[in-house]
Amino acid sequence: MSLSDVIASNALVRWLRGDPGRYELLTRMIGARLGDRLLSFGAGDPGLIAALARVTGLSGRAVAHAASADEAGRLEASAETAGVLVEVVESPVDRLPFEEGDFDLVLVDAVSAPFAALLPEIRRVLRPGGRVVLVVRQKEAGAPPPAAVQAATGVHFRGARVLFERDGFGIVEALKGQPTSA
Repeated sequence: MSLSDVIASNALVRWLRGDPGRYELLTRMIGARLGDRLLSFGAGDPGLIAALARVTGLSGRAVAHAASADEAGRLEASAETAGVLVEVVESPVDRLPFEEGDFDLVLVDAVSAPFAALLPEIRRVLRPGGRVVLVVRQKEAGAPPPAAVQAATGVHFRGARVLFERDGFGIVEALKGQPTSA
């Protein structure tokens, strides 16, 4: 095996070069499936959103919420480069333009999106039994600890837990249970 083959097989080098397989572990940990209705928040890593849109496929729906026109442009460019369909929507975070139960899975980049403010609306648009997954890119400046994300998520969702914490990522997952009676 030549030196160039060794370098090309290195996971870090593939990540830096933009290898399409670089999101394989994250897409598996997030658990998106063919046909899922996916809503994502935060464009800290638009390539991940495009990778998840590829997983949900044409039978699903991939929607990315953009906080600004600049963020919308990055999301649209990433989807176009990846050759996938991602519907980009701009709206206030306190009132999303979706109906109750419109989504099976919601992904939140806990570094680039105001996740604590989003959680009540996420709960509304997520179907009963649906999942919210918060990704913490721990190497980013200002990244909250996964335990803090878990605690904030647990206020609105049952079973909030840290699924994964390594390689610079933390993944927090929670399920939408039945509404609690007053």
